[in-house]
Amino acid sequence: MKNIQLTASEIGTLWMTYQQKTMLLRMIEHFLLHTEDKKSKKIMMGLHKDISTFTIKIEKLFIQEGHSIPLGYTEQDVNLEAPKLFDQHFDIMCMKLMKAISMGIHVLHVNMAYREDLLILFRDLTALTQKYYNQCSMYLAEKGLLTRPPYLSNDQGIQFVQDKDYFRGNKLVGDERVLNAIEVAHLYHAIENNTIGLTLMIGFAQSAKEKDIQDYFLKGKKLANQVVDDISQIMKKDDIQFTKPPNGALTSSTISPFSDKLMMYCTSLLCSFSLGSNAFGTAFSLRSDLPLKVASLGKSIFDFASEGAKLMAKYGWMEEPPQMIDRRAIIKSKK
Repeated sequence: MKNIQLTASEIGTLWMTYQQKTMLLRMIEHFLLHTEDKKSKKIMMGLHKDISTFTIKIEKLFIQEGHSIPLGYTEQDVNLEAPKLFDQHFDIMCMKLMKAISMGIHVLHVNMAYREDLLILFRDLTALTQKYYNQCSMYLAEKGLLTRPPYLSNDQGIQFVQDKDYFRGNKLVGDERVLNAIEVAHLYHAIENNTIGLTLMIGFAQSAKEKDIQDYFLKGKKLANQVVDDISQIMKKDDIQFTKPPNGALTSSTISPFSDKLMMYCTSLLCSFSLGSNAFGTAFSLRSDLPLKVASLGKSIFDFASEGAKLMAKYGWMEEPPQMIDRRAIIKSKK
C-alpha cells in the first residue's frame, strides 16, 4: 500500500504531528540540561531519542510524497544557554501533560489514516506515548507528587435514575443532586491540567521577549486561575474534599529558554486540548448546570486561543498547513 498516494487528511495529520513533536524535542533539550535527578534524565533522554526517530520517519514520508518538510521547531527556538526557568520536578509534570495531549491526538489521527504504514505509525506513536505517560506518572508517584481525584466514600449499590430532578443543576426549591463519579472525574481532570498550564503561563510571561506576547501570557494565567477556581467551587459546594495538584515551581530567571513562537504554539496546543476535553466531559455530564458552566469557560478559552492565533500571524510565526488547490483562483486566472 506504500505506492498509494497519501490523502489530504493523512498529510494533515503528519504535519500536525511534526509540529508537536519538534516542539517537544526543543522543550526536552532545555529540561535535560538542568535536571539533576538521574531517573528524570533517563526518562527524558529516552523520550527525546524515540521522538527523534519518529520525526525522521515523518520527514521521509513528506519527501516520498513530494511535499516540503515542515519547518516546525528547530534549534533556533531553544536557547540552550538559558538558565533553568522551571523547578521542582516540573519537567516531568509538563511531559506528563504533553503525553496526555499526545494520546488524544494520536488516537484521533489513527481514525484519519487509511494507508497501512500510516496506521502502523500512529499505532506505534500511541504505544510510545502510553509508555512515557506511565513512566512520568510512576516517577511523580515515587516523589509524592501524583495527587489523586476524590474517593467515593461508600458503595451505594446499583441504582437507576428515577425522575427528571436528576438532571437539574439549578433548582428553585431544594438543592441539586451531588456530583456523580463521572462528573467528578472530568472536573478534576480540568483542575489538574490547568494547574500545570498556570505554571507554564507564568513562566512564559516571565521570560517572553515581546511586550504584547507577555501580556497575552498574563491573560492565560488569569484564565487558568479562573478555570481552577470555578471548577473547585463546584466541587466544594458538594463538600467534596480533594487535594490540589502540585504545579512545580519557577526560578527568578527572566531569560527565556524558548522562542516566543514556540511558547505561543505550546499555548495554542493547551487551548485545543482544553477545548476538546471540556467538550468530551460535557457530553457525559448529566447535571444541567455543568454544561452551562463548562460552555462559559470554553468560550473564554476559545476567545483566548483566537487572540493567540492573531498574534502568531502578526509576527509571522503561524506556519500554514499544506493547502488544497484553489480551483477558483485557477479559473479566475484564465479570464
